[in-house]
Amino acid sequence: MTALRKTLIEEETTFTAPAARAPAKLYVVANDATVRTEEGSTLKNIVLFFAAPFIGLAYIIAFPFVGLAALAVLAGRFAAKYEAVRTTARVLKNVGMAVAAPVLGLAYVVFFPVIGLVALAWMGGRAVAASAR
Repeated sequence: MTALRKTLIEEETTFTAPAARAPAKLYVVANDATVRTEEGSTLKNIVLFFAAPFIGLAYIIAFPFVGLAALAVLAGRFAAKYEAVRTTARVLKNVGMAVAAPVLGLAYVVFFPVIGLVALAWMGGRAVAASAR
């Protein structure tokens, strides 16, 4: 277990009357190795402190869209009970895929060389940094 503190409760195995029952013993075990802070954790906490309002704002902004998406999924599941809706959805899916295929192909042709060059530069930079040590 990676928790900083672990609580162990020792209970009696035999039954006694409620008035005569002894209180349970409580032990707290702390591992000294887990109490140490990691290097850079202070900087990480500071960055998270300043980023927290923006993360909360992103959740607040996204919440209505998530709700509308949930309603759309529920409406889609309800509408999928009808054969005409399923057939229309299948046709629209096939038409959409036929329209999107050339656009995706163009995006692959344009962006994959750039992505490959960035990956090559990254690996080269790591190799140079490793040899400089």
